[in-house]
Amino acid sequence: MTFTVFTGPQLYMLVTSLHGLVGTLALALLLHPVITLRKATTLRWGTRFTAELAAGMLAVVFAVGWWTYPTYRNKVKPDLLVDQHPAWLWFEGKEHLAAMATVLAVSGALTLRFAGDDPDARRAAHALLASAWTCGVIAAIFGVMVRAVAQPGW
Repeated sequence: MTFTVFTGPQLYMLVTSLHGLVGTLALALLLHPVITLRKATTLRWGTRFTAELAAGMLAVVFAVGWWTYPTYRNKVKPDLLVDQHPAWLWFEGKEHLAAMATVLAVSGALTLRFAGDDPDARRAAHALLASAWTCGVIAAIFGVMVRAVAQPGW
């Protein structure tokens, strides 16, 4: 008797589910430095730590998305195009927004890392991190919309 836990579509759905869950957790974590930097007069280690951890998590989530993209392109997207469903556009928009969120979060975390006592650098880091959070939330909304429609049926 052979026992396989996950194969083909099930493995894809598991990985993409974890991709979305960890991305959502990263956005929740990113909200901490976005809120604390709004009116911060000093930079606390926890703010820097959560910014760096969230940026790292978003980078990992982006890498997993990059890794699963060929499966989406070959197995899921063709059915969406045949049915002329707008979900394929939502997905492409999600990918671009996720890339922007990742770059902005990493840039914000690095700016914060080297900000020191410079209030202008802290404001710049806040703007980058808040922009990353906004792009990430919109990407997450698109991701939920696509997931509701684009279940792999192969």
